[in-house]
Amino acid sequence: MCVAIDAGQWIGFSATSIQRAEDCAYSMMTGILRSHRGRGLSLALKLAAITFARESGVQWLRADHHPANAPAIAMNRRLGFVPV
Repeated sequence: MCVAIDAGQWIGFSATSIQRAEDCAYSMMTGILRSHRGRGLSLALKLAAITFARESGVQWLRADHHPANAPAIAMNRRLGFVPV
């Protein structure tokens, strides 16, 4: 898990798990407090998740998001995620 901190307080996090049996990592959740959104923090945390997956040696990184969450969909597409 990666954590974003501002003035000693958690303002966001990204949780990623490794699924060795499936040779993948799963980006389970990336979230930022509403008061801190729009500053690129989600992107930074998602990039940390990608780095973690690469360093873990798995072949795939999967992510889910709510179908109405347009910003998350756009960010994931920009990072190379494709719908399955």
